[in-house]
Amino acid sequence: MATIFISGANRGIGLEHARQALVAGSQVIAGCRAPAEADDLQAMAAKVGPGLRIEALDVGSGPSVAALATRLDGVAIDVLINNAGLYGNADAPSFPGGVPAQSLQGMDYDLWDRIQAINVVGPFRLTAALMPNLLAGERKLVVMMSSDLGSIGNNTLGTSHAYRSSKAALNMLTRGLAIDLKDQGVTVISMAPGWTKTTLGGEGGQWSVEDSVGRQRQVLSKIDLDQSGRFIDLTGKIVAW
Repeated sequence: MATIFISGANRGIGLEHARQALVAGSQVIAGCRAPAEADDLQAMAAKVGPGLRIEALDVGSGPSVAALATRLDGVAIDVLINNAGLYGNADAPSFPGGVPAQSLQGMDYDLWDRIQAINVVGPFRLTAALMPNLLAGERKLVVMMSSDLGSIGNNTLGTSHAYRSSKAALNMLTRGLAIDLKDQGVTVISMAPGWTKTTLGGEGGQWSVEDSVGRQRQVLSKIDLDQSGRFIDLTGKIVAW
């Protein structure tokens, strides 16, 4: 039985990954900043019992990640989904509402720092902290939840500079870590989940959360070490860096 760790699992894509993984018979460890306030996760846990383990995790905090790694000492993890991410501030958390705060003249520089901490440093730190767990697992798959907005080659619209640059940086980490970890049998890929109807993506998204995650899971089920270091989308197509 596979064990899947999902960061940012209290809502949106992360929550749906947890739900679909549980339905498929996997064990799920769900990381979120405030477990007591994660009503949907708690309701899910009440239904499935020990198959779902909820853990406190703020990927933007080094001490939080370190404490998590201590609690999970000796727990084998087959798949790590680095899903936790940030687009906008509290007033405009989603696309396109948060676009002005990431413009040339309107950039919220404190927000930009926070986005980099959550979207770039966070996945790197969590992957490093849980590497012993991944090496003890069978699948040894790390999924960096990227975005089409992180593609330099496909950027024809500009805007969202803080978010775009964070996801482009995350893609670079994917490529570098894939090289670093290949000899240990660890596969690292970036996933573009499509414009999905979530709190982050807004209501204008092309994909429902259920469809996006279902398609992602189909693609991920076929990923192996030979494909490590790639940037792919939910249909399995290669995305331009």
